[in-house]
Amino acid sequence: MSDDPDPEREQRSARERQHERAEITEDLLGEAGAMLGEHKYPATSEELAAEYGDQRLDLPNETETLGSVFDRLVDERFESAEEAREAVYGEITGEAAGEEEYNDQRELDELDET
Repeated sequence: MSDDPDPEREQRSARERQHERAEITEDLLGEAGAMLGEHKYPATSEELAAEYGDQRLDLPNETETLGSVFDRLVDERFESAEEAREAVYGEITGEAAGEEEYNDQRELDELDET
């Protein structure tokens, strides 16, 4: 048995994780996520905050408005509803969106010291 990675299996796994994440995002965002899907894109975080600012997100431990989430995403531009939903999901869960957020130049030792 070889320890070499199987690209097909890895892609299949990545697609499955993406699908699961999309379902979780939809469940968590509920009606707010559906509303974001109806918006015209590209759009900025400021535009989305103004349009959906009072839309409530009923989170497991609190209730927050979609506007307050977009207020934390200052100067962001979203090309699609999926990008906007992923940004909101990442902001409220604290989870990174993916490898595009990885920064190999970040000094982790410095973070440990602070």
